[in-house]
Amino acid sequence: MLPKYPGEQPRDLSQPLEQIRVLIDSKLDGQRLDVALATVLVWRSRTSIHRLISGGYVQVDGRAGVPGRKVKTGQTIVIDIPPRPEPMPDLAAGVQFEILYEDRWMIAVDKPAGLAVHPAGRRLGSTLIHALHRRYRRPDDPEHDVVPRLLHRIDVETSGVVAIGLDEQFHHLVARQFEDREVQKTYLAVVHGRPDPADGVIDLSIGPDRTSEVRLKLEARADGTGLPSVTHYRTVRANAKFALVELMPKTGRTHQLRVHLAAIGCPLVGDKIYGGNEDIFLEKMAGELSAASRARLILDRHALHAQSLRFFHPMIDRELVLEAPLPAELAELVPAD
Repeated sequence: MLPKYPGEQPRDLSQPLEQIRVLIDSKLDGQRLDVALATVLVWRSRTSIHRLISGGYVQVDGRAGVPGRKVKTGQTIVIDIPPRPEPMPDLAAGVQFEILYEDRWMIAVDKPAGLAVHPAGRRLGSTLIHALHRRYRRPDDPEHDVVPRLLHRIDVETSGVVAIGLDEQFHHLVARQFEDREVQKTYLAVVHGRPDPADGVIDLSIGPDRTSEVRLKLEARADGTGLPSVTHYRTVRANAKFALVELMPKTGRTHQLRVHLAAIGCPLVGDKIYGGNEDIFLEKMAGELSAASRARLILDRHALHAQSLRFFHPMIDRELVLEAPLPAELAELVPAD
């Protein structure tokens, strides 16, 4: 996501991006202007960044930007986004989700697999937060302008409950519950094999995988190095190939459930990184996923579903439980008797 400029009002993500302001911090200090912009505008090529600078669309503290000039902490870069020759596409196009709960302070949705919750990297539109901005933002009518704020995130391929604050005070109070691990999260996963024992606790720290070619891959460690990570699990039902497992993470590490399940020999169905052959992930990233790899994955998504959230709703003074039903493509792998 783009860095927020101090004091700037939240941007309406349902509208085209017209201008970006960046305050140079210690991470960008001393870099060439073109390199600093490449760090911020990750969706643009170096060539297009040079076109912005040469076209006069970039200023540094009110002066025309020079590609090779180094930027300093405290400087402000202003980038005017040139108008597109063709109409701007709808940034919330194609975004669909079911509303599970809504009041004046929050909304909870059942996010489908494949929908990103927010823009990141080269993904600039068609995310959940874009659609919510289109639903609630009214910048021209401040009295009725509502800024949706994510309370938490789940992966693109993970389906299920996502809660969003519609009130700044509510968001602050409930976000603190997430930070203090007072929110009870429950997931359902379809895994290869079945856990042994059927119920238990996975207490393995997590750190970067020291042998993988995939930079973002993590590993479970029994030697105590890495970040402490704990997952409670319970097998709901199983058949000859798969098991449906309920997961209750007590910590919130990146990829925690996927790493822990792989560590006990029961990787998620459809997991391209932790499913046993990370070459499938490299194929996916290259846009060359073969028919054999698709068959091995069984599903195009990893089989993880955020089933429920339980937390205290401070505005109505009671506990709230939000639940999303298990998607059909997961239920079909381990049908109930």
